[in-house]
Amino acid sequence: MNTEHLAIFINLAETLSFSRTALNMGVSQSAVSQTISSMEKFLGADLFYRTRKKVSLTPVGEAFYKDIKPIHHGYLDTIRKLEQMSAESKSKIRVGISGTVYEVAGLSQAISSYSAENPDVQFLIEQHNYHELVTKLNEGMLDLIFLHKDAIANQANINFKPLLVGTYAVAFKKGAFKGSDKLQISDLAGQRVVFLEDSIASPSLFALQKSLWKKVPDLQIVSANSMPSAILSIQSGLALGILPSTALPLDPELTVLPLEGAGKAAEYGCAIQARTMSTVAIDFQGWLEASKMAPVHELG
Repeated sequence: MNTEHLAIFINLAETLSFSRTALNMGVSQSAVSQTISSMEKFLGADLFYRTRKKVSLTPVGEAFYKDIKPIHHGYLDTIRKLEQMSAESKSKIRVGISGTVYEVAGLSQAISSYSAENPDVQFLIEQHNYHELVTKLNEGMLDLIFLHKDAIANQANINFKPLLVGTYAVAFKKGAFKGSDKLQISDLAGQRVVFLEDSIASPSLFALQKSLWKKVPDLQIVSANSMPSAILSIQSGLALGILPSTALPLDPELTVLPLEGAGKAAEYGCAIQARTMSTVAIDFQGWLEASKMAPVHELG
């Protein structure tokens, strides 16, 4: 007994006509008769009373119809949903970003180029902090996310592709701070510096911020609860910024210098679920890796 047999049985139970069911199901009348006989043999009971003038359900047939119809319809609904999901996985990609300048500037160009090559692919973009990005990816609410690798440490269910490695840098409005070509951590003493809140900063950046707070005398901290607010504070000259070079804008009014002793920022790239159903997300991730996207800032 298979789903096609069940569909024929349900249709016959509703039409009570072998000829009409044959027409509805696109099979011969003898095929309908053989299917019902096969089901009755399998169940060990008659499902229909048959006479020359009338076809009707037996008590067993009536009970079987009432029980099997909602199950069969539920099965068909599930198949349709899975087919729809499969179709969407080939035409739609839900992208999550954290709102860095690299994502706005570099990723916009990448999406534009990819869309030109794949005009049927639809991009849906959401912005969240690192914790929310990882949660939504794990829950299947996003297909691909952009973030630093340290935000997904020890998660074997996520495939990460690095796109670039940034350098921790100090950014400030021109003239707001005097320093050499390379700044030392000690040069920050007494300065106003933007710190991202822990829900916004990547783990390695947050660790660096904690270290600077302990090591640098008289450090004046300006808190920022989003990347745009941090960049605004830097561009307006309210404070210095210490961020990965990949998060900083190409603004001619800003000076961006490497911070000696801060170490390398974590690799930046894109991540998908290891068992994702989104074939287009897999393709886009591979395309991004192959394109070797350049960082926004290249510092020595």
